[in-house]
Amino acid sequence: MDIEKFSELLQLVESELHGSFNRVRYAMNNYVISVGAYVQDLNAKAKLVAAKIGKVNVDVGETVCKVLEALAYIEKTKKMGRLGKKKKQARC
Repeated sequence: MDIEKFSELLQLVESELHGSFNRVRYAMNNYVISVGAYVQDLNAKAKLVAAKIGKVNVDVGETVCKVLEALAYIEKTKKMGRLGKKKKQARC
């Protein structure tokens, strides 16, 4: 994995998230969660970025979809002992 590229993208998310469109904000927030939960070398940096961006507001319309809070979800992953472990199956 290209850790430096992931790190650069975290910086980009930090600087541009709140000025982006709904769908882009949602994807950027999920990127921070993914990097923080699955890339151990960047866990600390992802938590810093998550703390700086705070709660991300996305208009999901009249659906039941929720936007996860990145810092809380990364911490939850760590508490469950899943930090750095990929899921074995993808479910759609």
